Amino acid sequence: MKKEIIYMQRWLSFHHYSTPQQSDFYYLRLCNEIFSILRYDDFPDDELTLSEEEKKQLACFITAYFEDVISGPGLWRAFITQVDELYGTWLPFFDSDEYYPDEINHEDLSFLLWYFLSMILGDKNIISPIISKWSEMPEEIFGILEREYESAPENLKLKQFLNISPNEEDYHELNVRMRWIMTDSWLHHFVGKEYDEIAAEIFSEEEGEPMPEDAREPFLYDSLDTFIHSTLTPLLARKGKEWLAYTLGEDHPLFEPVLGMVEKKSGYYLFMGREGEDLLYKHIATGRELKVSSRSMQLPTDIEPGKSVSLSGFVQWKGEWWLSGAQLELGFDTDQIREEEESEESKKLFGKDQAVQREENRQLHASFLKFNRGKQLAFIESEEEANRFIREFLEYHNRFMKRSVRRRQKNRKLPEQEMIREISYDKTEHGPEEATPGMIFSDPDMGIELAFGYNGLIPDVRNPWFEEFESDGKHADDAIMLLESDYISGKWMHYLLANYDLPGIEFPGPSGRELLMDNLDFMLRFWKREDYF
Repeated sequence: MKKEIIYMQRWLSFHHYSTPQQSDFYYLRLCNEIFSILRYDDFPDDELTLSEEEKKQLACFITAYFEDVISGPGLWRAFITQVDELYGTWLPFFDSDEYYPDEINHEDLSFLLWYFLSMILGDKNIISPIISKWSEMPEEIFGILEREYESAPENLKLKQFLNISPNEEDYHELNVRMRWIMTDSWLHHFVGKEYDEIAAEIFSEEEGEPMPEDAREPFLYDSLDTFIHSTLTPLLARKGKEWLAYTLGEDHPLFEPVLGMVEKKSGYYLFMGREGEDLLYKHIATGRELKVSSRSMQLPTDIEPGKSVSLSGFVQWKGEWWLSGAQLELGFDTDQIREEEESEESKKLFGKDQAVQREENRQLHASFLKFNRGKQLAFIESEEEANRFIREFLEYHNRFMKRSVRRRQKNRKLPEQEMIREISYDKTEHGPEEATPGMIFSDPDMGIELAFGYNGLIPDVRNPWFEEFESDGKHADDAIMLLESDYISGKWMHYLLANYDLPGIEFPGPSGRELLMDNLDFMLRFWKREDYF
């Protein structure tokens, strides 16, 4: 058999540099030794078979984990620290009573194998976390890592890259590291591949006149920048700033400032001039004025205050706004400005104050419970019925809030306010057919949610569309759709599983139901990362 090996270029693709360091030759040798074991995997299920390319990636993935632990604290420590904060254990699925967070552990390999297989094969299969018990491969690989643990060299360049100065003020230094963590690091390189597919699809579906070649590079640069700020990772449904903060560590002076970074606000801005060292930009749709650090960008020499519109994205870091990504100068067009000022979508960019939003959601939920006889969940026959239900509910909520305002007025002499609020919702993949029944869910934190097409799975006496479970397991297979649905949030799924018996919600294999229920929130974040919140 031809001997397949992993070359340096592949190994370096998991790093932030392209010229190998001395330690990379050591880790590449180790990587190939691990690959020699992976080539002869002994998993009993043919559906878990990996290609040679995937096995090479897995070998690099495991070796990079080892390098991370040796050179850390790094991404692995960031992961287990967040798991411990959320769930009181170092790892999902596995007993961590004898876990050593600063060292390598058997359980780490079992988890990482599940994670890798789930990311590669998860579109077609639900992988059991205990799949490693059916193979001797993790034990063999751990033996190699244990043998090398005391003598393995630190990757000093990687260590230095992730060790940011406590006095760092430059947002761009943080952004470079977030980009690597989210798209090229060993733990999240799957996310980077998702972006590559998105970018390729954008250009493959171009209609009409294609984008000029000189515009593609800044477009890709900016879209990638937006992606790393807004995308949630499969692990823990966290964003780039959270991964960077926990990689730095909770004791690092920048931990809280990084977590407090205000996410990128992309839109059409009008340059208004200078104020001291700051540049003033006004968001056209909302009139919001931003003081932008002059360190974050270089202005064109011919720019005039009040006469230059740009498509820009700004991130607030330590109370100061910084240009993030590319900036496209558009000149000055009164029609475009008027159109942007009237855009309801653009007016949403800065959103409501979170505390105000939470209070509105609590008020809405209180009204919903009174309107729906104390129940968080309502069942409706069709989209038309959903519109009627929501309209009548909002009228009830409006009357309820007006009474509350009048009571406050007696004591505070406050002006009466209009308390009605619009609710928008997305149609599900089942389409807008009026015959498709749906559900409306209220939560004090999340607000109001609506979805069509799942009523047949919910055994509730108020739900006439429930279908009795079938013995052939088809109904149980359908129930898995709830876990992967884009329209059922994490909070809603927790509610359904706490209140109804839903067969089929389980991992394959022995103790699959118990294993999933014990790790339900972790898996909901994994399956529903973009819709969990």
